[in-house]
Amino acid sequence: MTRLLLAVVLFFSASCWAKPTNQLVVLTTFRLEAIKPILEAFKQDHPELQFTILHRRETSGLRLLEQADHDIDLVISSSLSLFSTLSEQKRLLPLNELNYDSAFQQQQFMQQTLKNVAVFGYSGYGIMWNQDYLTMHNLPEPDSWESLTEPQYFRHLVMSSPARSGTTHIMVENILQQYGWKKGWQIILQIGGNLSSVSARSYGVSDTIARGLAGIGPIIDSYAHARQKIFPFIGFKYQANSPLLPSYAAAVDNINPSPYSIAFIQFLLSDEMQQNLSTSAMNKYALSQAMSQPFEVIPINQYLMQKRASLVKQLFEQTINQQLIRLNQAWQLIHEIKKLPHLSQAEHRQFNLALKLASTPPISEAQAKDPLLLDAISMTRTDFDTMKYTNQWRRLMSEQLDQAIAICERLLDAHERRRRP
Repeated sequence: MTRLLLAVVLFFSASCWAKPTNQLVVLTTFRLEAIKPILEAFKQDHPELQFTILHRRETSGLRLLEQADHDIDLVISSSLSLFSTLSEQKRLLPLNELNYDSAFQQQQFMQQTLKNVAVFGYSGYGIMWNQDYLTMHNLPEPDSWESLTEPQYFRHLVMSSPARSGTTHIMVENILQQYGWKKGWQIILQIGGNLSSVSARSYGVSDTIARGLAGIGPIIDSYAHARQKIFPFIGFKYQANSPLLPSYAAAVDNINPSPYSIAFIQFLLSDEMQQNLSTSAMNKYALSQAMSQPFEVIPINQYLMQKRASLVKQLFEQTINQQLIRLNQAWQLIHEIKKLPHLSQAEHRQFNLALKLASTPPISEAQAKDPLLLDAISMTRTDFDTMKYTNQWRRLMSEQLDQAIAICERLLDAHERRRRP
């Protein structure tokens, strides 16, 4: 009798938890507007299919995937870290039946790939601008990250945060890897001083620029191309010496895997889909398609990026996102002093100190390599160690910027006194 009751309980438990076989749950960092039309096209061949799209940022997506009882069938993203844990835990369905050659993709995109994770397209990133805005403000077209540090672009820029955008994280990390920790943060903090706002979403950058609320911003090409299809005044240029951004897809081996997971990946890799990928709502380059503006591709060190991901994201939050008013004030004053003639040697020393204070992060490169610090920092808001360090960084950066502002104000006051008769 006991065995019979147990069997009944197990039967009804399985019945309650199992999804209908016509379901497909998709986790993606891409916008709903980008992924939904492609799923609807796939559904034309599978009219019985019912799909659910879960749009999440990278961090919240990782939290979902870490839950043992999640019902996610498919992950689609440009963020490789979303797939890393699943791959390490062997929770991805094999792609053998697709004859998928991961070694070829690794060679093509010059970076790490994961077993049973397919690359179905790729993007690049660069700088987007509103030409009407530039004309109105008499600004030249930007051509590089370095150009965004120029005084003429003060409060004309917008960008997202690495903590909220995987693409922005890659952009910031690429600067740090290309220029080194010290010079890289100098560039990032100077760009921060020219920001009018930090967008909560990466596609918010393109929206802000298209609406004329800001003139320029670093962005993934797919968002820029989508705006160019609508607005003739939108310009875009790829950033030289940057990595390609593959778009990944993987089928998840959950409690009740969907029979459509592998089929959808096969659909993404099909000739029909590849021929239309660049004109679809995704605005991605097909695997065999050349870029519209060729540039020198430099691979990013994925291992280094992932190892210090939380630290870099939190550091950006505390030194730029949480300091925007101070950053603007400090760099506006610095730009004014650069125009002043006849600074004395003592004043030059003071100015250089202000410049250093405004362009130096609160931790050094040596500290950023400390494994204990790297292990202590996470993206969890309630983590005690993370809160301790981030509060310290925010306080130190505030103090540095306040000192820089005070020095600049004294220099400007001294200049004004000399001008008086």
